[in-house]
Amino acid sequence: MTGRFARWCVAGSAVALGACGGSADDTSPPAGDTASSASVVTDSVPAPIASADVAPADVAPAESLVPSPEADLPSAPPESATTPTTSAPTGPLPLPSVELLPIGEFDAPIAIATRPFDERIFVIEQGGRLIAVDDLSAVTVVDITDLTEASGERGLLGAAFHSDEDLAYLHYNDRDGHTVVDEYAVDPVTAVFDPASRREVLTVEQPFPNHNGGEIAFGPDGYLYIGLGDGGAADDPLRSALDLSSPLGKLLRIEPRAADGEPFRIPADNPFLDVPDADPRIWSIGLRNPWKFSFDPATGDLWIADVGQGDVEEIDVARADGGPAGRGLSFGWSAFEGTTRFNDDQPADGHTDPIVTYDHSDGDCSVSGGAVARSTPIPELNGWYVYGDFCSGRIWGYDTTSGPGAPVIVDLGLLPNVTAIAAGVDGELYAVSNAGTVNRFVAAG
Repeated sequence: MTGRFARWCVAGSAVALGACGGSADDTSPPAGDTASSASVVTDSVPAPIASADVAPADVAPAESLVPSPEADLPSAPPESATTPTTSAPTGPLPLPSVELLPIGEFDAPIAIATRPFDERIFVIEQGGRLIAVDDLSAVTVVDITDLTEASGERGLLGAAFHSDEDLAYLHYNDRDGHTVVDEYAVDPVTAVFDPASRREVLTVEQPFPNHNGGEIAFGPDGYLYIGLGDGGAADDPLRSALDLSSPLGKLLRIEPRAADGEPFRIPADNPFLDVPDADPRIWSIGLRNPWKFSFDPATGDLWIADVGQGDVEEIDVARADGGPAGRGLSFGWSAFEGTTRFNDDQPADGHTDPIVTYDHSDGDCSVSGGAVARSTPIPELNGWYVYGDFCSGRIWGYDTTSGPGAPVIVDLGLLPNVTAIAAGVDGELYAVSNAGTVNRFVAAG
């Protein structure tokens, strides 16, 4: 096979993801009486820090690990090279013509993660493995199959590498179905995780088995963002998404390293830090199931693919405008599904409308985001936000220079059970199919 990757096959029997929400809502009884957040400082908030660029004096640096002798790649730490500069084009973009090139077969892949200055991609398997892949090897860097289980929308759902420390974070459901974010020390050369270093950062009780969110990512500000669904079932039954006392239906933002005896710290500019009874971790609200989100590397804008109820899927965008994107914004659920009024008992004012919506008339049912292409090897793809739908398998591009009143959207391809579109460190885009493949976008022809 030509291209940067050999074709790797590390697949067993694939585990069906289901519709990640949408019309396949699970209405089974709650696992507990109420949703609650764990590891939140309530009596006294830890002394906030202003920036994640410089570690506080009382945060112990991560211990460097001796490279794992059994790991055969890479042979040196990633170079601290300058990230390629990107810019946001203006005006209508050229229409892209692309194809999907399978680079490997995996066991129920669900997303990919990247490590700063590491050319490999890290394939997230829902069953609990994270696999580093390049054109020479496919190496399992961590296996948590003893901690989680792929079932419906549950399993290992997200992974993120720290930009400054030899640390990584996993977002998964434990055996009771609750959301857990764990920290690991990683080998500075191979990125193999040290199982003995596992530290729980936070746990959030999940009252239903669906709408767990799953994405975690470090933002341009160096903080960790965590996407959580509204708790599940259907219709936001606990009215969690607009409830500031609940972490459900939110985007959370924390400094994840332990300090002052606490498992994480609250950034000083989190919007609800001083609001009585509000969860101080909350960054954005009004989300149903933010299955995938990403930051535009050129602008810092935050893009969220939020799974709809029975009728409308939506893409939300929060502009950076000189500061961290999404601060204190509400994206409307469950007062609205898309731009349609939904739960009348939820306030109708103060919400940010989606930039793109689509209905279920053509077999679509569950949006899977999504990344803005920048510095890709396909010049005409630059500036397009690429996303797909789990049920129909259709993949689209949205011209980010077009407005919500006249969006320019083009068809880019088909992929069964598409769960994620994500960018590699080098700017290449990848599409993940839960049916078993990871695919790279290449120029057509």
